[in-house]
Amino acid sequence: MRIPGLAPIFVLLGLVGSASAARAQQVEPPATWQESVPNDPASETNRQFTLTGKFLVPPEGKPATTPTLIVKCSPSRRSAGKGKFQTGAVVVGVPLEIHFVEPSEIRGGISYYPEVSVTYRLDEGKPVNEDWPPRLDKSSVEFQKSDLRKLLRAKSILMTITEKDGHQISMQFDVPPTPARLGEACDVSDLKR
Repeated sequence: MRIPGLAPIFVLLGLVGSASAARAQQVEPPATWQESVPNDPASETNRQFTLTGKFLVPPEGKPATTPTLIVKCSPSRRSAGKGKFQTGAVVVGVPLEIHFVEPSEIRGGISYYPEVSVTYRLDEGKPVNEDWPPRLDKSSVEFQKSDLRKLLRAKSILMTITEKDGHQISMQFDVPPTPARLGEACDVSDLKR
């Protein structure tokens, strides 16, 4: 038994379903490093490279920004590929939980260093727990050149940092191949994945 008008409804539902599936399969544009010159007249030769990530578990409330990796370097004027790494940072955009670490050796008084616990996993590797120093804004952390070298070898970085109120934030950075300009400016052009 055939019901008139029912066939067009099934066709219409099929088209709506396939349009929804197509939207769900849309791929985000590939991540890219963006190069800029910092807004500091004293360091006009410096270069800043930024890579935007995404929150997997966002900060409580509304995040001010998306997570961002920032790398600042000074390219060499004399010799290509002999630049100098200045600083690297992960900008989260909300106040982070800071704890104070006693140095391994105390000289001439009591001194403690502010640190932020960072857990990251490169590709499918094991999680790595480290303490990185907070920046002055206390909503981002700094990392060293040795950390940058590790991060640039990965294709994906999963990172967890704790907010000031104890809420854990999780973020992901999809790392594209290192552009030649970043490699030369930061003296990390010898990396292999």
